[in-house]
Formats: sequence, structure tokens, C-alpha cells
Amino acid sequence: MRLLGVAAAVAAFLVPAAPAFAGDPTMPLWQVHGGMRCTGYSVIQGTTISSFDVLVQDVAAGEASGGGRILVEVSGPAVDATGIGPGFSGSPIYCPDAAGTNRVIGAISESINEYGGKAALATPIEAILGTPVDVPGRTNAASSRASTKGTSARMKAALASAKPIAAPMSVSGLTGTVADALVKASAKAGRPVLAVPPGPLGFFPPQTLQPGSAVAVGYSTGDVRTSSVGTVTYVDGDRVWVFGHQLEGVGRRALILQDAYVFRIVNNPNALGQIGSTYKLASSGHDLGTISSDGLSAVAGRTGALPHTVPVQVIARDQDTNGLLAVNAAAADEAAVDLPSGGSWTSFVAPLSVSQAAAGLLGSVPSRLTGEMCARITIQQIGKPVRFCNRYVSVSAAQADDGTTLNAVLSGASNDLATAISAIDAYTGTPPNVTGVNVLMKVRRGADQAFIRSVKLPARVRPGQRVRVRVSLQRVRGGTLTRSYTMRIPSDAARGTQRLRFVGQDADQGEDGFTTIIIGDEDERDEGGDPGPRSLRELEAQIKAIGRFDGVTVRAGRGSRVEAFRDDEFRISGTADASTRVVR
Repeated sequence: MRLLGVAAAVAAFLVPAAPAFAGDPTMPLWQVHGGMRCTGYSVIQGTTISSFDVLVQDVAAGEASGGGRILVEVSGPAVDATGIGPGFSGSPIYCPDAAGTNRVIGAISESINEYGGKAALATPIEAILGTPVDVPGRTNAASSRASTKGTSARMKAALASAKPIAAPMSVSGLTGTVADALVKASAKAGRPVLAVPPGPLGFFPPQTLQPGSAVAVGYSTGDVRTSSVGTVTYVDGDRVWVFGHQLEGVGRRALILQDAYVFRIVNNPNALGQIGSTYKLASSGHDLGTISSDGLSAVAGRTGALPHTVPVQVIARDQDTNGLLAVNAAAADEAAVDLPSGGSWTSFVAPLSVSQAAAGLLGSVPSRLTGEMCARITIQQIGKPVRFCNRYVSVSAAQADDGTTLNAVLSGASNDLATAISAIDAYTGTPPNVTGVNVLMKVRRGADQAFIRSVKLPARVRPGQRVRVRVSLQRVRGGTLTRSYTMRIPSDAARGTQRLRFVGQDADQGEDGFTTIIIGDEDERDEGGDPGPRSLRELEAQIKAIGRFDGVTVRAGRGSRVEAFRDDEFRISGTADASTRVVR
């Protein structure tokens, strides 16, 4: 949905100039004091930097880890109506020194949960610039607390209730159905996701990042874009510091540095809804560089060279109309920095692209749907791409366990792909490099399903013999038919008259919805830890095994269940018994 009239509504808030963006002078925390009248900078709409007034109310001394904080109150036309919230983090604050020179004292970074969103904490600039752009080796995030010694009661209360003004993950490029399912699943998992428009109608040019610019830390780019949006705090040459707080605080990163477009400030002073505060409705824009550092006090990187990404292509075909839709995305590849988030962004972006391609192609998600997915994952250390295929059939839009109502065909295909890529992420040997994910998704309206009514076997059979069987079937919402299939009699069938039990596969239910994509597989693990596949060959076999047999199985007496037959046109469900005489 287009947001109209925003530019006119906020035109009076914009200022003609912003501070210089290369190595601006800074003011150390010990020179900052209550009563200072300063100026903050952030984007309110579009890409134009606006200014607002900032009053320093108090200062908390910091420990050696850089835990000092500045309590500020904001005002002015740009923020009076809404206050501040997610998206404002990183907004730089400039204060005049004794000589009248404007110096950066820090950046807005933490909310204190005060009604109206006018008060917040700021991270001192020396703590922000203390975040290295180039992180040596592996780093571990350690918590730090600001010292409250010698500070006022209000400052102590503010520190006690403070939390980073961290924007939820913003996702653009999804249809309403897919976006709604993702938002619900994410909320249940405690990881808020905000579905946003893909960008303004028309073109906006790549931005030169400067203090106050809208910025995004991108996890993916292309048709499916995922990111966290905030504000640029400081720029020195090609080095950029943003947010004024951690993203995850995990040290080395290899994410995409992007500019961003702000549609408007969503006014939410009562802290209602999923986001729980006023926030910027914004989407990521152009790829400008690499985010290489995720520290406790800031996120940092460089403009210029882009990080390595994994290309993801999903082609969806509508078998009713022969229409095609391709979704092309690229996921940030953090394998070289040891997957600091615990898994790859490919395992999140590729499944989303599958659901988006199918839903976008159909223009709807009917309850009765049949689909087939064939996935090809290219791994550098394995000579040939690893492939698997599955068929999915849904007959209803029953709500999944995670609260979503995404069709079981779409969620089933997405979860299977997520399971495959997560298996690669979890491999305990030398990390394999995923170099591409390609998916062909075929969908057709209607549930191609039939139930077994009866099975007729030859009068006499031998264990292990291949025989022809006649099967009477009832098509769902259709007529009856009889088909002949070739099957093998179970090799463990005992001599004499035996009753064979045939069991089909029911329609897919989609019990997990998007849960696997958001929080991974929660299967129980051995207490000693599961080492998983011992070699790339075993890993390849594990991925291929995701391809399931969805036909009819058979068992003789108490013997083992084996594959019997499968129909290429429809899923056979239900059960039936048939008798025959087994001879030797």
C-alpha cells in the first residue's frame, strides 16, 4: 500500500543542512554535563536528514568497558508529535563546546520506557568509536553495566529500565499472506519481524552516508530483503559507525551495509502492538559496503567492497496457466566469520523465497493446493549439486502450531528447504561453502488426492516377488477409478494365507508453519551431543533423504513396512487390507 502525502506533512521538519560527515570533532564524556542544549540528527521521511533539539539532563560515569550513558530529552517539530523509537538508534547528538564548535557527544541508543518517547539514553561517542571496524579473530560478547555512582535518582531509574532502541528485523518483498505468517511465527518465537513496503515508487539515488542518514544492516538483498534499520552515528573516510548499541554483540560480521528509505514515523506513544513503541517504517535500499563489526556499543563497517553473498533463485510454475514467476535474492554469507548468529542467513532467506514465489505467482493461497518442489544446493566441496524433491498436498487452511495459517504446501516446502540448509550449517567437520540455492516449485489448484477403497492381489505370491495389483480409488471431490500398479511382496512375508495391510499418506498438515525457519528444528538431542554426519558424503546423503516417499506402504502380518506403489498424478491416502497365499 502506498503512503500518500507524507512528504508534505513533514516538510516543515526538514533542515537545509546537516553536519559534515568526515571525522567530525568529538567531545569526551567527562566534558558532557546536564543542562547542555544540543542538536540531534535523523531521517524523518525519505532520505533527507532532519534536526531536533536535545537537552542533556544527566550523565552517568562509565566503567572501563564503556558503560557510561547520557540521559537526554528531545523536542522540536520533527519529534514532538511522535517521540523516538526503533529506527532512531544511532542518531548523533552535537553539542557546542566552550569555543562554540559543535562536537559529537554520542548517539541515541536506549529507551527508558517513558510515555511519549521523549526521553532516552545516549551512548558516549568514545564508546561508539571504540568499536573496532576490523575485529581480530573470534570475539565473545560480554555484558557491561553503567556505573550509577554519583548520579541522580532519575538517572539511576533510567539506567535500570533502559533497553536498546533496536529495530525489529524488517522484511520487504513478501505478499500479505506470507508476510502475515512470518510476522506471527516470529512473534511467537520472541523475535519480532516487521513487514515493510519494498521501497518508494520510482527511484531514489544511492545515498552518501553521513551522520544522521538512514541506514540498514542487511541480511539479504534482491527480491526478498531483510535488514535492521537505524541511523548513522559517525563517518571517518570509508569507516562508518551506526546504531550506538549492539545488533547481537557477537563481534565479527559479514553483513551488507545499505542505505534506507523512511516512509514515515509511526506514532505509538502508548507502546501498543508488536513493536511496542513509536518506530520508523523504513526499508533497506542500495548495497553500499560491508558491516564487519558488531560490538556492545555500536555496529561498524566500511563503504565500498560488498560482503560475499549466496545467490538464491526460486522459479515457480503455475501448472494451471503455465505462468512463471522468478524470485532472486542474495543472502549475506557469514560462513567465513564462523556463523556468529548460530546459523546462515541462507537458511532464512531461501525458504522465504520459496513461499513468496508460489504465493506471488498464484495471487492467492487456496486451501486446496498441490505442489512439487525440487531443490538444488551447490556446495563447493561436493562435485555435483545436492538435490531432493518432494510433493505436497493440502486440503484445508488449518492453523499451524505456531499460530500461522500459511498453506501446508508452501510451509512444507519452505521447511524442507530450511532443514536442508540448516543441516549444512550444523555440520561439525570443516565448514562446507554453499555457493548457490536453486529451486523449481510447481503448483496447481486443487488437492490431487485419492483414498484407497480396495486392493486385489494375485491368488498366490512368493516373498520378494514383483506382482501386479489392482487398486480401487476414490478421488477427493471426484469419481472412483481403478488403477494397476507393480509392487514387490515383502521379503519377510510368512508362508500361508496372509493379510497384507496397505497404508497411504494423508494430505500435508503444515503443523510447524514457519517455526523451523525462525527457530530451527527443536527435535530432542542426545545429552552427549549429536556430532551429525561424519563426512561430506554422509551430509549429502542426509540432505537427499529429505526427499520422501509419499506413496503407499505395505506390511505382511507383523513384518516390516516397505514401499509398495506410488501414483504420479495424485497422493494416495487411506488404508486397505488384502489377502493372498504366500508360497515358497
